[in-house]
Amino acid sequence: MKTKLFYWMAVTIVYWAFAVWLLYRVFVIFVDGSGASATFHWGSGFLVANLPDFQTNLNTRILFLYQYWIAACVITSVGCGLTPWLVRLWKVRRSRLFLVSAATTLTILLVVGAISDVGIAIKVWNGPHIYNIFANTFAFLKVLIPVSLLAGILALLHDRSPAGPS
Repeated sequence: MKTKLFYWMAVTIVYWAFAVWLLYRVFVIFVDGSGASATFHWGSGFLVANLPDFQTNLNTRILFLYQYWIAACVITSVGCGLTPWLVRLWKVRRSRLFLVSAATTLTILLVVGAISDVGIAIKVWNGPHIYNIFANTFAFLKVLIPVSLLAGILALLHDRSPAGPS
């Protein structure tokens, strides 16, 4: 039991960190001589800060970063929570474990993106559209495909590890 708990804690932390890293690499915080502006932001208006404030004030920097952290939490809950639960529920054969886990994660994340776009369209919240602009869809796929493949790899590793299915 301790091995399984340690495995999932470690996997969740690594998965979350990978998701944050990918989000940050794809949706960079644009910094020029006049300041910083967010390319990945939920909320009203644009998130901008002058350069000295962005570089020295931790609270300002956190305003930019917490959105990546929240998105990574959603991605991690799908990849390390919902998908493994569904795969166990479906009793997927070992030979299809990678494919089913990766495809399930990608599908759920695309549905989450569609739900987010609907919420933006009906003015429940503001945020980046996933399906509205092709460039955004492509950018989000740069994040969603690697985390989905990682979910498939983790399913295989979990199946073969001492902490494997009980």
